[in-house]
Amino acid sequence: MLVRVLELVGFEGPRSLQLGERPEPRPGPGEVRVRFRNMALNHLDVFITRGLPKRPLPAILGSDGAGIVDAVGEGVDSVAVGDEVVLYPIVTCRECAACQAGQEVHCPKMAILGEHTDGTFEEQLVVPADICHPRPAHLSWEETAALPLAWLTAWRLLFTRGGLQSGDWLVLVGIGGGVATACLLLARAHGLRVIATSRDADKRQRALDLGADAALPSEAFSKAVQEVTGGLGARAVVDTVGPATFDESIRSLGREGMILTVGATSGPKLELLLPRMWFRHLALITSTMGNHREFRAMLDDVNSHQLRPPVDRVFPLSEGAAAFAHLEAGDQFGKVVLSG
Repeated sequence: MLVRVLELVGFEGPRSLQLGERPEPRPGPGEVRVRFRNMALNHLDVFITRGLPKRPLPAILGSDGAGIVDAVGEGVDSVAVGDEVVLYPIVTCRECAACQAGQEVHCPKMAILGEHTDGTFEEQLVVPADICHPRPAHLSWEETAALPLAWLTAWRLLFTRGGLQSGDWLVLVGIGGGVATACLLLARAHGLRVIATSRDADKRQRALDLGADAALPSEAFSKAVQEVTGGLGARAVVDTVGPATFDESIRSLGREGMILTVGATSGPKLELLLPRMWFRHLALITSTMGNHREFRAMLDDVNSHQLRPPVDRVFPLSEGAAAFAHLEAGDQFGKVVLSG
């Protein structure tokens, strides 16, 4: 039996994607096979289509997936056929000191689904049983697929790395992407006060509708942030844009504030005025993805607060190239999702 897959066959962007077929995979010991209902895109996937990083070709991308277990391998008792699951998007060795300490994100053999191994943009995938988690019952399949990489990254960034607490002011630069919208909903659930920025008036209104306390135009936003916070400045700014907005982000902070970053869509390099950082006791904190414990904590938040990830648009797997082009254009609000 053959299953449909979305294959990357070159590094020329979305046009390098094509629909193909591969033999149906079979689970081995400790593994299960998941038949996907939906899978979601991340900017990581777009970058890989441009060769950043390059993978051996042909490759199947995709870190995010939700579906139904339809086969289990020998020795699996944590998951059963028919279970509805969402995948923790990381596979590790489970044996090194980092894994044993519950710090899987630091495993030297860590593999992200879709980046280091074949991923979720296919009808079926065999994965280790222990990366399968029960899907939140209140979410649609599309919403469930939107969770893994972006929401895990957002949770770790805000609460493990950032240590943010109820009442803190948080600025989200360039609201609309998966991590930014996840930060907004998780921050509000934890009692943070949130200011979103965007060039797009419709996105600013969407942010307000999701619970942001204020939504500002992206141009020279730091003065308005200082006004909204009563001159105190923000405790933290999530900036995934990079050079184009970094100076404004720093100016938006109060003393002992922090820049939290997990991306740089406007470029990887920037100039930093170090005296401005140390005289105001500012911090630059980076992060990406998260550990299994943090994934479970994120799912607990989603369930207990009945959070719903925004889904921008759903494409069939056969229109995967169009979905990638839509995400690359940067006009979405929420996640771009594929249907299996």
